[in-house]
Amino acid sequence: MVSSTDISAPREETAYPHLFSPIELAGKRLKNRVVHASMTTRYVHSGQMTPQFIHYHRNRAEGGVAMTVTEPLNMMRFQSALGKINVYNQANETMLKRAAEAVEGADTRLIGQVQDPGRGRHQEGRNMQAIGASALPDDLSWTVPLALSTDDVKGMIDDFAQSSAWLKECGWSGIEISAGHGHLFHQFFSPWSNHREDAYGGDLDNRTRLVRELLQAIRQACGSDFIIGVKLPGEDGIPNSIDFDEALKISTQIAATGIPDYATFAWGAHGPTLDWHLPDMNGPRMPYAEKIQQLAEPFAETSAIGMLGLITDPNEGEKCVADGDADLVMMGRPLVTDPAWPRKAQGGREADIRYCVSCNTCWQVIMQSSTLQCDNNPRVGAADEADWKPVRAETPKKIVVVGAGCAGMEAAFVAARRGHHVTVFGQSPEPGGKTRLHAMLPGGESLSSVYDYQTLMAEKANVTLNMNVHASIEDIVACQPDEAILATGSTMSWPHGIPEIYKDEGIFLDLRDLMTELLHRPHKEPGTVVIYDHDHTRMTYAAAEFLADKFDHVVLVTVRERFANDEALVVRQGIYRRLLQKNIELIPFHDLDPDSAYEEGEVSVKNVVSGERKTFDNVSLLTFSTPRTPNVDLIDDLHAAGIPFHRIGDARSPRTLHVATSEGCKLGETI
Repeated sequence: MVSSTDISAPREETAYPHLFSPIELAGKRLKNRVVHASMTTRYVHSGQMTPQFIHYHRNRAEGGVAMTVTEPLNMMRFQSALGKINVYNQANETMLKRAAEAVEGADTRLIGQVQDPGRGRHQEGRNMQAIGASALPDDLSWTVPLALSTDDVKGMIDDFAQSSAWLKECGWSGIEISAGHGHLFHQFFSPWSNHREDAYGGDLDNRTRLVRELLQAIRQACGSDFIIGVKLPGEDGIPNSIDFDEALKISTQIAATGIPDYATFAWGAHGPTLDWHLPDMNGPRMPYAEKIQQLAEPFAETSAIGMLGLITDPNEGEKCVADGDADLVMMGRPLVTDPAWPRKAQGGREADIRYCVSCNTCWQVIMQSSTLQCDNNPRVGAADEADWKPVRAETPKKIVVVGAGCAGMEAAFVAARRGHHVTVFGQSPEPGGKTRLHAMLPGGESLSSVYDYQTLMAEKANVTLNMNVHASIEDIVACQPDEAILATGSTMSWPHGIPEIYKDEGIFLDLRDLMTELLHRPHKEPGTVVIYDHDHTRMTYAAAEFLADKFDHVVLVTVRERFANDEALVVRQGIYRRLLQKNIELIPFHDLDPDSAYEEGEVSVKNVVSGERKTFDNVSLLTFSTPRTPNVDLIDDLHAAGIPFHRIGDARSPRTLHVATSEGCKLGETI
């Protein structure tokens, strides 16, 4: 903590006076303590910055962040990835300057990230162009990099320094060296990945030399009025690598240079702990806060400290600064979800914030080389994203929405804000659909913020909500709608090959129906639960965790070679860890045996390759989670009534949450 950097007393006109007090870094004023941590956007085309990249960071600036850190840039000769913005050799001049004008013009400091993944890779396959400290395999992808020579390392330092100077010339305020997360600089720090015998390997002094020399080179090239931040490793969870004591020693070495204007810390590495750097709601909030305070102690007299890791609420940020735990509150995912988070918090509009649900969909889509997307923000990267208000419709219409899940509610409130008269029919007592059920399961609590926000916006826009109504065509016609929206959801399909007699007898249960029935049973029950998993998304595994606390034994069966196949790697790692910790039995490569004696408490499964059978006795419950089929009972009636209609969400075909909200928003904007 650097109290001397405060340049005015806390503001009293906000509920968060410390969070919205200014601070100074490298002689540059930050209007508050809210920092957009680096997030990959993919708003790049063939190494060139796109206008959408500028829109994205300008919106966060206009939304109130004091500083925004970009994704990693191509800043040295070894970097030529087409999905990153070229800065090396003074490239991208026009767009770099436009970005600076847009962001700095909104009184927000624009910071470029200095980073290379080195041998680290978390996409499919291996990186044949990887460089690294030593020719040793990555713990996740088994990529073996080209080991940099001593001259290569020195050239790399010079490239990064000169590219940083180019950013300054283009009007940027600084850079952040990303030396955690298992990336290249982290690999030099770690004795596990650095087996060099030159000046950049061996003891700790040598292993930190690269970053220390890089800090010196950038400061020399850019001067004292250029912000230099550093993100250092916390515990990486890799044996013989960086534990807490080693992380503290690294922090001490880097702090001793006296160069960084701010420092923060990241957990995990490119390995089985990759998910540590994106904590979700299956653990505590702000899980690294206490350890960050300890790792930051060597920087106490020289650098501002950034708090990082599952901070989503303004009260959390205020407490960090007020208690002296940090100078900066660094958030990535929450500012993807709502670029106006700071403006809304400072203005007492907390209820209007679209809160991050920490689901890591954003990470998943960028790993699939798509542009950044979000479950709870359908308009990421739009030019008018921050505090968006839809354009009023020229001719107001009467719109009926059938279904109060997240797709239907998104369409309803957006259409109503445009001036349409909107009526919603929902079958359940409250909006949210299947997402509301997921929110009641382990790790799902934050999902409630999606439908809570939608419901609040619908009420503000005077949407008529008719809940607990299974809408008939008569109900719809009575509203005299100009158009209707079918957001009626879907139903899990009956497992292929299983006699339907078991459906009639209630022996084989839909997992969602089962959860609805069991959620409020407080007592533990005997026996085994077998879950037939043809779904592979997180709600199935949250249900499995719930059932593991209710029954003696839980078995997951799938025909695929692994579980959670449709989830992001960082999500899948956490799922596997929790399932195994709860002793849930995982049976891949198996299908249900249709000849099993289900009604006798016995369930058999067959290996899909060898045909070998495995039988479970004392089965109390047999349940399935399968691909869903749309609920479309009203379609013929709507045609007959001559009412134009649209299908969205699961009523069109099974959707993920981010596709459902995006689809709802788009229809609400255009109907």
